[in-house]
Amino acid sequence: MHRKQIKPEHDYPMSTMEEREVLNSEPLSNGSRPPSTVLATNNSSPTHEKKRKFLDEDEDEEPVKDLLVYYAQNSTMHGVPSIVGSELYRGRHVFWMFVVCVMALFLGTVIYWQMSDYYNYPTVTSVDIRYVGAEDFPVITFCDQNILDHTVISKFLNDSNTAYYLAKLNEITGFYHRFARNVMSKVKIPPKNDSINTSETIPEAIQKFLEILKNPRNQLYCSWGDYFWKNCPCTNFRLTSMGVCASVDVRKLAKSIQDNSTEHEDISGAPSVANAMRGLTFYIDVPSEEVPHRLWHLDGFKLVLHEPEEEPLPLSSGVLVEFGTTVEVEISKNVKEGLPPPFKAFGGSICVDTRSNSFDSPLKRFRHYTKEACETECFINFVVDTCEGCKHFLHPGNETTCEVSHLASCYEKAQRLYYGGSNRTKCQCPLPCVQSTYKAAVTTTKFRATKYFKDIQVQYNRTLNQNVAYIHLYYSDPIVSTMRQVAIYSAEGLLGSIGGQIGLFMGFSLVTVAEMLELIFLLATRGRKLDERVKRHKETQDAVQAAMQANA
Repeated sequence: MHRKQIKPEHDYPMSTMEEREVLNSEPLSNGSRPPSTVLATNNSSPTHEKKRKFLDEDEDEEPVKDLLVYYAQNSTMHGVPSIVGSELYRGRHVFWMFVVCVMALFLGTVIYWQMSDYYNYPTVTSVDIRYVGAEDFPVITFCDQNILDHTVISKFLNDSNTAYYLAKLNEITGFYHRFARNVMSKVKIPPKNDSINTSETIPEAIQKFLEILKNPRNQLYCSWGDYFWKNCPCTNFRLTSMGVCASVDVRKLAKSIQDNSTEHEDISGAPSVANAMRGLTFYIDVPSEEVPHRLWHLDGFKLVLHEPEEEPLPLSSGVLVEFGTTVEVEISKNVKEGLPPPFKAFGGSICVDTRSNSFDSPLKRFRHYTKEACETECFINFVVDTCEGCKHFLHPGNETTCEVSHLASCYEKAQRLYYGGSNRTKCQCPLPCVQSTYKAAVTTTKFRATKYFKDIQVQYNRTLNQNVAYIHLYYSDPIVSTMRQVAIYSAEGLLGSIGGQIGLFMGFSLVTVAEMLELIFLLATRGRKLDERVKRHKETQDAVQAAMQANA
């Protein structure tokens, strides 16, 4: 009777020492010891100790195995329950293990392809179109092709030696070296006036010329939409690589119309599509006196279209306008928005994100970064190095201005070495990620005074300056196109794509992740074994209570 009661020896492995003492000390009603007494006696043998150790190890391993099998049978991952499920036919477990492994292999291959494609940073290009407005009109800059005109050289400088070297600096480089270099080498250089320091007098003369141009009598005639000005407002005279230039900002013109209008005026069309299509009109009158010691005189000026924040660079961009002509300039605007590194801008080289808050412009001579400004600064720096630390009087910078005779020789040398050698390739000037470019289609026709008008001039003793140009700039197509580079993959898109592949091949989901986390937690805390311990502890307590009641 008692031996049958103690047969499942390992059913009470986790009873406490106090419970064992109670079971061993309290005799049963018939005077015999409880079963645990026999166990305690038998446990003293080495064979039993070995058997006890084996049973303890089995207790540690079996609950873990049972736990893994339980979770495998109830897993939401496809195929795993079939591996540990009932064997409906021979080899079913092996078959499903093979299927799961093959699907896992396919899944890994697909994820590898997707990650490889992701780190190639592929992009697509989208095109957006919107209507044009006054804010899309470029700044118009006009520059005399003769760089320094007769007024600056004759009136403010009045020195033959200085005029000679200035003319040499301002000649058309290709023509000068091809046709006039040998001839000019035989020309006697005018004597130098030692009392004149050209490194100071030339910048002073240019500043005086700028002050004269700011006089309202020298302003441009212009019109924007339905508005006309004899003295064109929002005109700024500045010093560029082609000398003194005049810039007109249409956006400021439109804003000035709004600010100066009364409440009874209807100005809703000022920055509208209609005004942009009517465009901007100029009447330009420029004197054409020949510059002393110049070999060639250019009749006309350079017209440059650029953004308000950009510096005009007439030597590297723009269109030519001849005097005595009517010029129609058809404008179109295109915007390119590329992606910053690690993407490649429109499949080419890496661009610079100039709109980023972390962007620090590498340019020291220009406020706004553009590729053209960067290349121009590289050349200016090379000129400064070649001229032993001084700069050209038309170049920006804090260096001292070169003396004109020294500048005439070192500047020519710098041009030859920079553009004819490998120095130009050393300059690294990536494109900005956002670029606004203006294209101009120009048509011209000449005009002349009739005999009737000439007779009137003679009658009233008037003369007509033939150095006049009529320029009309407008948008023929009232749209602005924006080419925008868009990344094919985003972090969210990549996560969703990989998650979809995992669900397709393995049936893996967030619920499966929760199951795995629960399993890991139980394995780490041995929750299964703890549950068994609680169960056996309760059975032991019931046995103790039964023994105590029997003794009572």
